[in-house]
Amino acid sequence: MNDWILGLLVAEGIPLLALVYYLEHRRRMYLLEKGCMIVESPERRAERRLCNGLFLLLTGAFVLSVPALAKIFGIEVRATLEQVLAGFLIASAGLALIIGTILIIRMPLKRPGNYESHSVPEAGRGALWK
Repeated sequence: MNDWILGLLVAEGIPLLALVYYLEHRRRMYLLEKGCMIVESPERRAERRLCNGLFLLLTGAFVLSVPALAKIFGIEVRATLEQVLAGFLIASAGLALIIGTILIIRMPLKRPGNYESHSVPEAGRGALWK
């Protein structure tokens, strides 16, 4: 019983995630074709990374706690080695994203030189092909 639940999560979760990334890519390419600059602030990227990390951490915790939750409802389910490994792997990936985001926010990268004084060409074909 345990294997088909995990298989269902993987079989439907991965294509849904791929669809979300594909739609985001299409949106960015459409904006680039129209000449819009896509500037994403570091705070926005850190927020997105933190949300992804929390999602993965909670998903891993849920995968690990499925046998205990099933026992509450009177269903006899045993955790397999694959389920425990998948749960720990997912949870550790989420924890790594969260810790990485906190480290990036706390310790900003110091780059040598003054990059603010350099001019950046405008977006579009005209600036590159003149």
